[in-house]
Amino acid sequence: MPPPAADAPCPEQAFNATALKWHTCAWLLLPVLVFLTGWMHWYAALPLTLLMAAGLTPRERKEPQTRDSLPAFPLFTRSSFLALAAFAALMALSGWGEWVNQHPDHIVRNACLRELVASPWPVIFPDGNVLIYNTGFWLVPALAGKLAGLDAARVLVVLWGAWGLFLTWLWLCVFSGRRSLLLALLMAAFGSLLNFQCWLGLDLFRLHYFGTAEQIMCSANASIPVLLFFIFLASGRMPLPWIPLLFAATAFYSPLAALGGLPLAACQWRRQWKGVLPLRDVLLHPSFSAAVLLGTCFLLYYGAVNAPSSHMGMRPFYTHPGDFLLMATSFLLYALFCWRDFRKNPLFICTLATGLILPFFYVNGDVNDLLCKGSVPVMACLLAFLASSWTRHPGLRVWIWLLLAFGLAPRFNIPYYCCSSSALQEFLAPPASETESPSFASREWKQLFYAPQARRQDEWGRTMHHPGHRWYPYYSGTPRPWLRFIYRF
Repeated sequence: MPPPAADAPCPEQAFNATALKWHTCAWLLLPVLVFLTGWMHWYAALPLTLLMAAGLTPRERKEPQTRDSLPAFPLFTRSSFLALAAFAALMALSGWGEWVNQHPDHIVRNACLRELVASPWPVIFPDGNVLIYNTGFWLVPALAGKLAGLDAARVLVVLWGAWGLFLTWLWLCVFSGRRSLLLALLMAAFGSLLNFQCWLGLDLFRLHYFGTAEQIMCSANASIPVLLFFIFLASGRMPLPWIPLLFAATAFYSPLAALGGLPLAACQWRRQWKGVLPLRDVLLHPSFSAAVLLGTCFLLYYGAVNAPSSHMGMRPFYTHPGDFLLMATSFLLYALFCWRDFRKNPLFICTLATGLILPFFYVNGDVNDLLCKGSVPVMACLLAFLASSWTRHPGLRVWIWLLLAFGLAPRFNIPYYCCSSSALQEFLAPPASETESPSFASREWKQLFYAPQARRQDEWGRTMHHPGHRWYPYYSGTPRPWLRFIYRF
């Protein structure tokens, strides 16, 4: 299919993606249903499940005839299996499944999966506290692990994440109007230009917008569902009643990402609702009620955590030149490629505005958790717009690839890939007698290919119960008595 011209109809109108919609809905909501069954009393879970089912049921009003006549978007072709294999390899090399040496963040990730497999649900620790954590990504693999053992759960974590990335890639293809494996590569390489930022000596903690590869390595459990939802949202193909319901499900996977992405979801919801249905009909639809109740249940669940009160508020930004350089190399350079096609798209403008405003807000001080997690929806929408512009304008492709290649967006991950096995790590390790070389090339070589901290992260063993650890309050909670009427604590 030739790439469409800039003034052609939106390329996402080229396919009938009904099957893809339902696959995406199932991937996002199946862990939610497992959570309702395993954590909540039946008299709370059953009505909420029925309300969700009613909200997902298609309206009797038929879709426009032009949409019905579109060719169906195939889920499985030869390229599908290549993409699935590549995403599975990316998940495994990023440390999921514990098959290779891992980033230190996997200390908690590994323990969480083992806890969910070994313990009854809901997980209650010996001291009476309960596990309070965004466990959604692990619930389906953990359910398999209860039936077939921990090794089955470890394999399914990789496959479950690969399936989520596969669906995300398919939505990029639908939105771009072209099925291409190069879009999978674009998705994996997309992110802040860390090389430029490191060379310029910029303070990355002031504005570090996670790229796709970093998200997969450190927090695939929170990031893949958010990527999938917001790229699906940007495509304009999400049914209007689904938007609030699936957004509430996204809050289950990452509350801070939902907070950062709230303006984007509201913008697209209003864009699709305006002039289509009376507001009363939208608000009275079962999906809206289900979303409100689901969001309230998740808010009460996460609100029971024992973590110290978060430091949150506003901070000054754009106060020195380094802030402008950080913003340009993290975010705005990509937006320039999309401006011609999407400058009149409300979601694109909202994406830019949200990305520019987010640095003014912080949660948890030095490492701004709100910025790390809340920027994922912004980067997901920007990735969708960039992929569409990449398809529309072949002349821009070489410049986009040069920007990604020279910036080495997944720089953070490359050392872990290279040190994924102990043998490779030993081969790349500098001699013990070698002194620190002042050579720029030597420093870059070491930073780009060697990660001495990469190893199997098993400090927490098979449990999340570590009362003496400074992280423990962030993953445990003491539920109030009234909360026990909803949850089986």
